[in-house]
Amino acid sequence: MSGGGRFDFDDGGTYVGGWEDGKAHGFGVCTGPKGQGEYSGAWQAGFEFSGVYTWPSGNCYEGQWTQGKRHGAGIENKGRWTYRGEWTQGFKGRYGVRQSTSSGAKYEGTWTTGLQDGYGVETYADGGTYQGQWLRGMRHGYGVRTSVQYGLASHYRPKALRASLTSLRSEQEEDHVVKDRDRKLDESRGGFVLRAKSDDEAQLRRPSIFDKQGRTSLRRTLVQGLRLRKQKSTGDIIEAPPHRHRQQASVRSTISNISHASADSSQSGVTTGSMYTDSNNSFVSQDDINDTNVTETYTGEWKNDKRSGFGISERSDGLKYEGEWYNNKKYGYGVTTFKDQTKEEGKYKNNVLVSSGKKSKFFLIRSSKLREGVDNAVAAAQRAAQIAQQKADIAISRMTNAREKADQADRAAAKSNEDSAKARIKAREVAPEFHQPGEHDLT
Repeated sequence: MSGGGRFDFDDGGTYVGGWEDGKAHGFGVCTGPKGQGEYSGAWQAGFEFSGVYTWPSGNCYEGQWTQGKRHGAGIENKGRWTYRGEWTQGFKGRYGVRQSTSSGAKYEGTWTTGLQDGYGVETYADGGTYQGQWLRGMRHGYGVRTSVQYGLASHYRPKALRASLTSLRSEQEEDHVVKDRDRKLDESRGGFVLRAKSDDEAQLRRPSIFDKQGRTSLRRTLVQGLRLRKQKSTGDIIEAPPHRHRQQASVRSTISNISHASADSSQSGVTTGSMYTDSNNSFVSQDDINDTNVTETYTGEWKNDKRSGFGISERSDGLKYEGEWYNNKKYGYGVTTFKDQTKEEGKYKNNVLVSSGKKSKFFLIRSSKLREGVDNAVAAAQRAAQIAQQKADIAISRMTNAREKADQADRAAAKSNEDSAKARIKAREVAPEFHQPGEHDLT
């Protein structure tokens, strides 16, 4: 068959359009298995060249093709997301822009095998940004995260969002990684992680048990613990009489909990419930923020989408932390500078100061080691911040390139729609009885 015609495939798909040397060539329309899904546009030697592919879900790609794969420039509309930019062998990249149609969330930068990779700028739904390095769809390397004003970040706190409307994506892309990135990007994560106080500082600050205040707290808590064991309540009626070994365990428990109680705290040394959280959320409600215009910026290292390594987080109201991070929290040696310019320094774990330089003479050696650790951590954090700023500048330049490629994709999409219209005309000429699934989109 040459010139043009109709060919029905064994799987239920159909091609209607131009032919040359036994292959689809020129303009034509092809449906997928059982008539679902459709490509309409230009063909070259049996392969799609420039046109529009529409999936049964309604998602579509408008742009260039090579050897049966999206390649060149084009636009993908998938659920609430639109990608405009380059394509390589079916994958997004190297440069492109992906943005939400329901919010201001977007990513502009480089891609590898369909995932954000290299350098780019991510803008969140509330207007906050991340500028820096990426690896396989996650913030990884060095970068700068800047929040919007606290009032806006608080208003747009994360909320449950519907999942993507469809699961359409290039066959080779890691859909679970992309969906997770989409969720994080379209949610407003605030960007506030810096804490003015250790998590419930009154309960978690660890005084030295050798200083005077510590001994007073130790005696008071021990006595309170023993008194609590002697007190009776209606609940004691059904309980077995306390045995000596249980009483001793209570004393030991009371002693061990002193490390998690402040010497100035009026609360019992016995606490219940977990004192640490492992939230993936980068918004932490700050009770000490009174000005809704306060912003927060983190400049430093990232690992697997979180602040990890060395870096500096600073709020516009003067609060600042320089040192080690893990999982979006102070973790390791560092220095916290408060709004009144007083400082807290030492070793942190999950935002809690677990070791400080305020020790007695028995801890001179340990204090010296602590001092060295803090100084090294601060120096490393400052170096990391400088590198992160450099990487952010590179990311901004990549963003500019991505926007240029997005404009090229717009032009390629316009051309593909012209080719699609020509293909539909050709299909109606060759086989008027053929139903074109996407023809209803024409106006």
